[in-house]
Amino acid sequence: MYSRSLSARLLSITAALAIALGATSCASSNTSDGPTAGGRGGTLNVALDKAPASLDPADMEQSTSPFAQPAYDALIGVDANGSLVPALATEWGFTDDENKVFEITVRDDVTFSDGAELDADALVTNLKHLDGGKSNVASLVNGGTYEKVDDDTVRITWTTPHPLAPQALTQRWVAGMVVSPKAIEDDPKALATKTVGAGPYELDADRTVAGSTYVYKARDDYWNPDAQHWDEIVITVIANPEQRLNALKTGEVDYVAGDLSTADAAGSAGMQVLYAPTIVYGLSLLDRDGTLGSPLKDVRVRQAINYALDRESIATALLGDYGFATEQTVVPSEAGYVKALKGTYAYDPDKAKSLLAEAGYSNGFSLKVVASTSATAATLSQVLVEQLAKVGITIELDSRPSADYFEGMTGGTFPAAVIGYGSQPLPMEYDGLFGPKAIFNPLGSTSEVIEKTMGEALVAPADEATRLYEGVVTELVEQAWFAPAVFAPVFYFASTDLAPVSVTEARPQSPITELAPAA
Repeated sequence: MYSRSLSARLLSITAALAIALGATSCASSNTSDGPTAGGRGGTLNVALDKAPASLDPADMEQSTSPFAQPAYDALIGVDANGSLVPALATEWGFTDDENKVFEITVRDDVTFSDGAELDADALVTNLKHLDGGKSNVASLVNGGTYEKVDDDTVRITWTTPHPLAPQALTQRWVAGMVVSPKAIEDDPKALATKTVGAGPYELDADRTVAGSTYVYKARDDYWNPDAQHWDEIVITVIANPEQRLNALKTGEVDYVAGDLSTADAAGSAGMQVLYAPTIVYGLSLLDRDGTLGSPLKDVRVRQAINYALDRESIATALLGDYGFATEQTVVPSEAGYVKALKGTYAYDPDKAKSLLAEAGYSNGFSLKVVASTSATAATLSQVLVEQLAKVGITIELDSRPSADYFEGMTGGTFPAAVIGYGSQPLPMEYDGLFGPKAIFNPLGSTSEVIEKTMGEALVAPADEATRLYEGVVTELVEQAWFAPAVFAPVFYFASTDLAPVSVTEARPQSPITELAPAA
């Protein structure tokens, strides 16, 4: 059919998050129980930082997708190189030239853990179920009409372009995880606390404690037994990063979510340290249209703020070797990143002062900024306060814990905010970060250039779309909608009793189901 060529086409605009892999010398962990006959390990123990609000993929946030991965295979896979590969689906692709009509064909040899069969009817049931869910990535594929073409093929038709549909239907973005149609029809609310998927494992409800410990047992009837590396997987929720690292050191767990504060200690202890600089930290200059009457309406003021930031020093002091300075909100390997823009706002406090004077603020001004109290954001906020003070800008910082911060940041009452935002394909960033209806653009800033260019890019062939995305990023940088500072990493630490684990530009977190015992 058309899966290979069109997957390649859309891969050019898939999420591409920057990579680095640190794997150090030996450490000990005894929780895997060693491989059994045939190479399968006993128990894989994982520690993550927060529990999911629901185990139903339709209601699951992307950040907690590892809790769904053992039980729910996705329609499309992402391999270690970032290529889209068959999983529950064997073929897929757009059949039109506007990215509005998409067909996908599923395998005919798959059953769910309750015995139901995967077919076109099951997929239609899933897509409708996703439409009614609360997942923060459902918008990437939902809202279409779903038509059964034959026993194994479904046609999705949208009224607007959905160029990232193949990426959205992978294990990374949750929306591709398929639930038993029987379970959806019988008791969809029960899916919040149990799993009924086509994946290699099934939740053991009797041994699971919601919010604390989740136990998954290998299925006997799984369609791809070679992908079952363990008899069971246990995920434990441990909020404190030092406690997670200590559990890894003592052999209680094999794989943990890490963070910047514990990365050096994990490396010194001989663990595999995996990190991908994917989170852009800096200022979002929200009041670009002057809705709140702030000086940010003047582009010269926004540019002055950018010139006032010593990004290289911030990156070195805050992140060391674990991140890098940036003036763009997308990572260098992402479609839309413009290499020529690097250095646009090289540190120049005198230039910043000159621009402020031209804009009528020779004596500076005060600016209210909302910020998170999370460790990296809090540290960066203090640095931003100090550096902007040197050019006469007084930051009135309102630091809040996460829930309160999110309310303040999205409430439309602050002219600027310190943000930490994961780099995404540009159409996703448009929807979430800078488009006129984006939740991280609460004052609804808009640009004729951005709107026109994005509209053209969404229906364009891959090469042309990339050029158009570069135009959008250039506009964002030159008009200084943001004052990005650094890309910081997401960390994972692994015992060397596991086979070498890697993160890649397009896959910053290795799926839990791919973790395997060391040879």
